[in-house]
Amino acid sequence: MKRIVIAAAAAILLVGFAFGGYHTYQKRELRAQVTELVQAASGQLNEALPVDVNAPAAGQDKRLDIAVTQAEAGLKQLRALAAQRDPALVEVADPYVASVLEVLRRQAAATRHRARFSEDRKLLEEHMARVGTRSEGWFAEAIQLRKRLDQDHYDYQLSVTSLGNLLSGLVGARRKLAERLPAVPLPEEAAITKARERTLAAASAAKQELEQAKRLVSPG
Repeated sequence: MKRIVIAAAAAILLVGFAFGGYHTYQKRELRAQVTELVQAASGQLNEALPVDVNAPAAGQDKRLDIAVTQAEAGLKQLRALAAQRDPALVEVADPYVASVLEVLRRQAAATRHRARFSEDRKLLEEHMARVGTRSEGWFAEAIQLRKRLDQDHYDYQLSVTSLGNLLSGLVGARRKLAERLPAVPLPEEAAITKARERTLAAASAAKQELEQAKRLVSPG
């Protein structure tokens, strides 16, 4: 009887050790998966931070669209992980990866709105330059071009302001993640801050361009 009790106790201990080892393995696997997704998001962010939304390179919006699709997939994978293995880790990784996705989205939107704003400003300037040969509907067309420019500017400012706010919030998300994953390289705070400053400067520059265009024609 005594041998049976000892054997049972040993079996219970063995199961406990096995369970503990498996739990440790699962936690380590989760950490590796989260790290991989965080690194992917960080790589996308490092490529996006230098983008000048006030003077984007040709095809920049399409490249950002691809990055957005990849970031969406990464966030979906992160949220599909078994977070109960290490909920605290996933809780700090989620806001960071989600913020990267939103930054990419706003950048893509800003580059598109900026391109439309620039194109419509050019059309308005060209239209106003033909004042000497204006037709009967010339002034009405000028007003329509001016209204379209106003809308383009509003859309651009909305996306740029949102981008600036997201970059500001990203700093905090980065700090919390760095505490949990100190060995994982993350974009430098200075780079994020610089990108935010560039975004604010872009908003100011577009506003000045609008003011210049407004001098050409009044909405009436």
